[in-house]
Amino acid sequence: MRLSTIAAASLIALTALPAAAQAQADYRAGGTEPFWSLTIGARTMRFEAPGRRPVSVPTPKVIHGFAGEMWQTRRINVNTNHRPCRDGMSDRVHPDTVTVTVDGRRFEGCGGEPRAEAGTGLVDGNWQITALNGRPVAPGSRPSIAFDKGRVSGNAGCNRFTGNYTFARGQISTGGVASTKMACIDRARNLQEQTILGLLGERLTVSTNRAGKLVLTGPRGRSLTLVRSRP
Repeated sequence: MRLSTIAAASLIALTALPAAAQAQADYRAGGTEPFWSLTIGARTMRFEAPGRRPVSVPTPKVIHGFAGEMWQTRRINVNTNHRPCRDGMSDRVHPDTVTVTVDGRRFEGCGGEPRAEAGTGLVDGNWQITALNGRPVAPGSRPSIAFDKGRVSGNAGCNRFTGNYTFARGQISTGGVASTKMACIDRARNLQEQTILGLLGERLTVSTNRAGKLVLTGPRGRSLTLVRSRP
């Protein structure tokens, strides 16, 4: 009887632990303008964004507010609102709208495990290239690109290309693509093709512009602007 009483007391103590102490999964959030990511673990809270050093701080005690949770430190403040949030780059909906302030700079985005919805992933799918370095593509050309489970393919305006890609921390990298060798009919298309194939050999940062289009930007500021192809 005494052993049973001790076991029951232990079970009560375990179930009485705060939910955060029992949970194993980290809380993740991110945004796209500019791209950033936040991971809140049991011991460390880490913020990352291209072009700046990651910021890591000890995870503070969570504050449970009326609309969501807050984590407050000297360098990183996080405020979540349990309001559905669409990240603008995929068809997934996250459960939280998130605001993060890092060293005085404010970032807005989505957080929590996204709900599964019909549609493609972050970059997977078929895209039309509509602009190079902010300028429209050559008249009469329809360059395109497709991302499918680690494979990239498309048409740069004259020739088709193919290769592999990886997507991590908001960046796409192909390591270069192989293309066919047909001659372009004019100088504008030739230069356009050289620009597209050259950019695909660089590490490209993924973001969206105010029109909701996908923008792939290289380390020297050159960019591809993409819109999803209609079925």
